[in-house]
Amino acid sequence: MRILTLTILLAVLCHATKLAGQPIIVAETGPDRAAVPVNPGMGSGISRTVSSKTQPSTNPLVIKLEDPVMTSQGKVMLSWTTGHAYKGGYFNVERSVYPDGPFEVVAVLRQDSAGGRFVDELPLRGKSHYRLKWVHADGTSYFSRLAATSFSGDMTCRFYPNPVDNMLIVRSEQALDLVLTDQNGKTRLNLKLTAGLQTVDVSNLEKGMYIITITQMETGRVMTEKLLKN
Repeated sequence: MRILTLTILLAVLCHATKLAGQPIIVAETGPDRAAVPVNPGMGSGISRTVSSKTQPSTNPLVIKLEDPVMTSQGKVMLSWTTGHAYKGGYFNVERSVYPDGPFEVVAVLRQDSAGGRFVDELPLRGKSHYRLKWVHADGTSYFSRLAATSFSGDMTCRFYPNPVDNMLIVRSEQALDLVLTDQNGKTRLNLKLTAGLQTVDVSNLEKGMYIITITQMETGRVMTEKLLKN
């Protein structure tokens, strides 16, 4: 009987010593931490923590890039908004002929509001792809979607100066019709111009506001603008 009692006591002491050798792991909590198993063989009740700050962001800030707008002067206007008015970073306006690049930086703009606008004064001929790269002060960056525009068959015509004194300069890559009407709707000029750089004599017109309408012969596109005569 005494021998049996000693055997039971030894077994209890050995088991307690084995349990004491196991590590004690306390799970941390917090909004940026997630518990994952340490070792599947150790049971589902034991966990360690991994900070999500070390992981790539799965919820990037949204940059809403609107479709490009082509102005009557042959320029491209871009506008965009962001998820919030994060300050301290900047935007790269990037442009490429191909959707997968390479991209060139055409402007660097300071980010000081929840939106922005940029006018490309000298857009590329043919199809262009624009995107925004939003770089934060801490070095992280996000890209907008691609927004494409095409100058193939688009209005590639300019006239200047405006206001005009005596000679109006018209530059077009296509033959065109030019119609100039006064504020009463009366046609004052009706000309057919060839492609290239043309000059139009307006010295005989009275001072005031006129409407100039240019129609490209090849594409049929029409541009209507106000013209001020000095």
